[in-house]
Amino acid sequence: MIQNKTLKKLTVYTLATLMVGTGQLALAHTGVKDRPVEGTAGYTAFTVGHGCTTNAAAEGSAEAAALVPQNVIAVSAVFPNSADPQDAVIYKLDAAGLQTTTLPDLSNDIDGVTAGVGFTGLGVGLIAGGGTLFPNFIPAINPTTKAIRGFHTWSGPSPYKGADLQESPVSMTGLVPFRYGAIKFKSTSCAKSLKIRIAVANWCKRGTASKKDADRVDVWMGHTTAKFTDQLTMPRNLPYDATKEVPFWPTLTLTRTSALPATCTATNSYDLSIEPADADIDKYLPIPAGKFPAGAPGTPFYN
Repeated sequence: MIQNKTLKKLTVYTLATLMVGTGQLALAHTGVKDRPVEGTAGYTAFTVGHGCTTNAAAEGSAEAAALVPQNVIAVSAVFPNSADPQDAVIYKLDAAGLQTTTLPDLSNDIDGVTAGVGFTGLGVGLIAGGGTLFPNFIPAINPTTKAIRGFHTWSGPSPYKGADLQESPVSMTGLVPFRYGAIKFKSTSCAKSLKIRIAVANWCKRGTASKKDADRVDVWMGHTTAKFTDQLTMPRNLPYDATKEVPFWPTLTLTRTSALPATCTATNSYDLSIEPADADIDKYLPIPAGKFPAGAPGTPFYN
């Protein structure tokens, strides 16, 4: 039974964004709540399904089930929305969802994208108020274009103090909302869907003592990077081979509703994916330490 003093830590503000999850701890990777409708802007959220644990034990095993998840104290995210095409990686996907051809940009498939320019139509926006999980936000903004490339949000203790996402007493799902823009496929394209892959980190510990703890952070993306090197914090304890299996990413999937051209067949139609480049992940996903609003005050969050 949860102690009353634990329940009191959950403010009304935070309870509005939490849903008790049952039986989801082992498999509830952080994902995206909704599927967007082609040509329509909207709001959705990352679904934080459990707290941080090491993935050294096989998922679904008795050893993994015995681990006590750490409470989530912060979340950060990076989106593949940059005017510079080098800031994202785009793939054509085969019928099984496997990565095949790498594309230079989305100019042949998405309205508003021109050759040699990156994907700027995602329209990422942040949400403040009753629907946010944590009270503190830092938008990660490109200094040249002013585009929101991602964000960092945490529970405190400063500048504002909020409740952690309680995971150790009972598995809960927290919602971290964001806005997206209207995206349309070109009428000449044979693309059936666009899978917008987003790098997300759920942070559970901070400070020097946690620097090497595998349960300090859960990093949700399809591979390690030069900065995020700890495989035990990734979706699983073995790297993905993206030529043979579909890597896990929190994904905003836009399924086409407009008609395909008559020239498109089952053979030449395809799906697309776009994900942030490693350098951008390493630049924007870590939560900076510093005086708000330049960073999160207090002890650092370690990758």
